[in-house]
Amino acid sequence: MRSYRTLAAVALFVSLCAGLARADVVVFKNGDRITGTIVSADGGKLVIKSTDAGQITIDLKDVQTFAADAPIALVLKDGTILKVTKVEVGEAGKINVTPGKSLPPQVVSIDQIDKINPPPVAWTGAIVANGMLTQGSSSSDSVGFSMDLSRKTDMDKIGFDANYQFTRTKAHGQPQTTTQDNWFGDAQYDLNITKQFYGYADTRVEKDRINFLDLRLTPGVGVGYNWLSQPDMNFSTEAGATWVYEKFTNVSNPREDMSLRLSYHFDKSFDNGKFKLFHDLTYFPSLQHSSNYLLIADAGGRMALTETMFTELQVLVDYDSNPAPGAVRTNVKYLLGVGWTF
Repeated sequence: MRSYRTLAAVALFVSLCAGLARADVVVFKNGDRITGTIVSADGGKLVIKSTDAGQITIDLKDVQTFAADAPIALVLKDGTILKVTKVEVGEAGKINVTPGKSLPPQVVSIDQIDKINPPPVAWTGAIVANGMLTQGSSSSDSVGFSMDLSRKTDMDKIGFDANYQFTRTKAHGQPQTTTQDNWFGDAQYDLNITKQFYGYADTRVEKDRINFLDLRLTPGVGVGYNWLSQPDMNFSTEAGATWVYEKFTNVSNPREDMSLRLSYHFDKSFDNGKFKLFHDLTYFPSLQHSSNYLLIADAGGRMALTETMFTELQVLVDYDSNPAPGAVRTNVKYLLGVGWTF
């Protein structure tokens, strides 16, 4: 019996030692170190999952060297992909890697690493549903949804956004009226020219029945620049030319304008992605009629409830300097909803 207990204790000790031996380690330039499992790296940020502190994001510029026992994929800034079986600590600013398949060990400079364990190319996105029901001297019900999809590679990006909102109200003793019935869809394709500079083609389609807008179509092309592209913060700007087509219910002839398209996107995440702020703005100044322009903007915040579920507060603004007769220039929507990521 004692021998069995002894063997069990030895086996447990060996298992624990093996588990410790398999832990990855990150050594900082100031001498500190973190052990755990290296998850990924992108945009100059390295993510490691520590047993004690959970998932931690580190600036690669602060890392002196690191080691990983499990196989990982390294993508270098020149496009080289290394699938290595083991990473060992090296000299300051470097790591020693074993590529496998009988290839000799190599030395890699940390400042040449672009990504670690990049995710497979796949569609990602979110769906948000919102609604409201009120009862009293007047009643109203509102329902809506929004969706965003994207597929990103090192060469290009495909994105799609859509939104629909419907609201109807009824005052006491009055007939029920529809006060909101609109939708839009936007598709964009980006082709990378350099790591930060890209060309794009974009088309937005929308309809607003209450404001007599049967159709607004804004296809265009241009260029964009990613000023910041990090896991926790992104900022980009775009400039191009767009054809603006508007058809109104109460206007016999549609309006057509050649316009510029000037836009930017910003988002910032906090607390390892648990909270996110975002803001987008697109401006269409007419090249043919100086008084005509469109302004489309949104801003909001998203807070994670679970790994795939979140709540979101968003404000949408649509301004048309020359709307249909009887329609307002500015439309503002305040949306509070629950969403799911995939």
